[in-house]
Amino acid sequence: MEHANKQTDNPSELEDHPLMQDEFEVQEVDEIEEEEIDVQPQASSGEIELLRARNDQLMRIAADFENYKRRQEREKEELAKFAGQQLITSLLPVLDNFERALQAETGNEENGTFIEGVRMIHKQFLDVLSKAGVTLIEAMGEPFNPEYHEAIMSEENDEVPDETVIGEFQRGYTMHGRLLRPSIVKVSKV
Repeated sequence: MEHANKQTDNPSELEDHPLMQDEFEVQEVDEIEEEEIDVQPQASSGEIELLRARNDQLMRIAADFENYKRRQEREKEELAKFAGQQLITSLLPVLDNFERALQAETGNEENGTFIEGVRMIHKQFLDVLSKAGVTLIEAMGEPFNPEYHEAIMSEENDEVPDETVIGEFQRGYTMHGRLLRPSIVKVSKV
């Protein structure tokens, strides 16, 4: 170690120094790297085809994974959107009974405030369903649509076009465009 710490002014002594010799060796390696040497082996056509096939396979797997992620996201959104569908469907008969009660109202003055209270509850019920995405299927006077209407009767009627809804026995509802319950109707025939 003493030799490395010793300073000298003689350049010939520096050339013999072990650290200087390492530096010269590094220079020689750098000179070799600058020469162009093609060390990469040439791939055969079979290997190229195999690499292309594997690349195609990886691309298909990546595309399948992206489709899977999109499908999972859509299903998650659908689940959140229609989470209460079963509960709402089971509440529709309660709504029907509210409407029957309101249709059966009498002109009795004593029951006026009671009937007004039932109307308010009915309206509140409809508002809650509306906020959940539930909408009433308009049936009366509309052309019969088997997607939204279920006909249980037909009646001859010359005043309206054939296959028009002329009576509604039970209202139908959709939730975010999906049918919850069809309208049960009577249609005209000519």
